[in-house]
Amino acid sequence: MALFTRAASVPASVAVPETWTPEGTIVSQRYRALEGATVLVYTADADRGTTHHAVACLGCTHRADRNTAGNVMTEAEAAKAANAHATACRAMPRGVPARPDDTEAAELIRTRLQARRYGTAPHPVRLSDFNGLRVDLQRSTGWIKALLASLAQADPGFLAAAPVDSGQGVRFTVQPFARP
Repeated sequence: MALFTRAASVPASVAVPETWTPEGTIVSQRYRALEGATVLVYTADADRGTTHHAVACLGCTHRADRNTAGNVMTEAEAAKAANAHATACRAMPRGVPARPDDTEAAELIRTRLQARRYGTAPHPVRLSDFNGLRVDLQRSTGWIKALLASLAQADPGFLAAAPVDSGQGVRFTVQPFARP
């Protein structure tokens, strides 16, 4: 038995972190962490003119979609955050994360929305609320909107839907827990 063996070659059809772009995102920058993990700076494939950027490390669990002030990040802020993470992260490359099935992806979104139910007022839902999850979701903006619509139809006490004032589109709000 040989002490060292050569690893099996990876098929060309398998994505590698250096070139992988998660579904529903546009990757604008990639950084290399200390031990080789890839750190992505990305934005959602939104249908609006404004872009909000996020950071995801493919070696550890680091995800960031807000700056230190709690606001959504610009590309420059996300690049600075990605570079800071890459210079400190010692994670080994883990490869491309597995794409969750639709049930798991829906649960990720539902969990994110559930955290917004605390308080006494309805909480508006924005697509940018899911930017930090996009690498884990691996779903398009259209898929997220369709899921929100089905959640609102199935449980309006949890997520309410109303037409936007302009008449084009739907506004979603997470409803607070019912108070006795």
